[in-house]
Amino acid sequence: MSIGSIAIAVIVFGLIVVIHELGHFMAAKKSGVTVEEFAIGMGPVIWKKRGKETVYSLRLLPIGGFCKMLGEDAECKDDHAFNNKKVSSRAFILTAGAGMNFVLAYALFLVIVLFGFFRLPQVKAVIPGSPAEMAGLAEGDTIVKINNTTINIYEDLAFEMDGNRGEPITVEYMRGKERFFTVLSPFLDEASNGYKIGFNTTLKNGMLAKADPEYEKAGLLESLEKSFYLILFYIKATILSIVRLFTSQLSISDLSGPIGIVTTIGEVYTETISVNLKATILSMINLCGILSANLGVINLLPLPALDGGRLVFVMFEAIRKKPFPAEKEGMVHFIGFVLLMALAVFIAYSDIKKML
Repeated sequence: MSIGSIAIAVIVFGLIVVIHELGHFMAAKKSGVTVEEFAIGMGPVIWKKRGKETVYSLRLLPIGGFCKMLGEDAECKDDHAFNNKKVSSRAFILTAGAGMNFVLAYALFLVIVLFGFFRLPQVKAVIPGSPAEMAGLAEGDTIVKINNTTINIYEDLAFEMDGNRGEPITVEYMRGKERFFTVLSPFLDEASNGYKIGFNTTLKNGMLAKADPEYEKAGLLESLEKSFYLILFYIKATILSIVRLFTSQLSISDLSGPIGIVTTIGEVYTETISVNLKATILSMINLCGILSANLGVINLLPLPALDGGRLVFVMFEAIRKKPFPAEKEGMVHFIGFVLLMALAVFIAYSDIKKML
């Protein structure tokens, strides 16, 4: 790993974490909850400043951050304590971090769409002799469904085909205003070692990108829509990956932690910097957007120590009309935190093994 890739990784992680904790911070302030400390980083304090009621700190290890609220893990009689706020306010505060991560991901994807180019799930040219040609697909046809899965953007199409191993698929497509159905069997593309339908896709130039006569420019509404479907796609992909992990279709060793992510950032940086600076910047922004969407989903998982785990206790309280003792809930989250740290160590060990 180069110094450059590590520095970029620190910036990426820092931005994602700061935005996440800022979501909690703003929601807490809006709900009248006292925030005792807003920290960027973990470990020893290297800088701090006391505000009217909050200590703002910068800590040594750039691996996280936190927003410490009054009455979050212990009983507190103060009216401005987290545990004394109504259920809806606490749910709002707990989900605000992930919400900000989704907002950040959308904004970053919009930058990519506006200044780069993107593919459409539309036929540009059919490969002669391919399943697509034999099925009657033609230039201009837009794929809208594969095996009853809706295709909104090219990434949806690529994701569905990535899981195909040559099995026949039902393709629904639009030709103008007419809808057609066909069944075809993808072929193995030896160059990519994946199964393909057999056509080249249409590319569109970003609305703010340098004009290219070969590609049509995207409009504003199309750009906004594409960015929205991208955030939905990465949320869906993260959820499906978690489901596959729990159903043994993926193993824990397939996961990547900070070390693996830094390695990936380094690889992407090395590949793109040889092309041009713009490609590198857009690639880093894209990775940041994906990671932000991932973090938003993971933080909402109903596991102790995560925002989703805390949200479960709030939901149970709303159902049973009685709060859980703060000390007992705090202990559950502490045990969950220890287990998550153990998992993080295992993933780090796995990442190091992959590097070696």
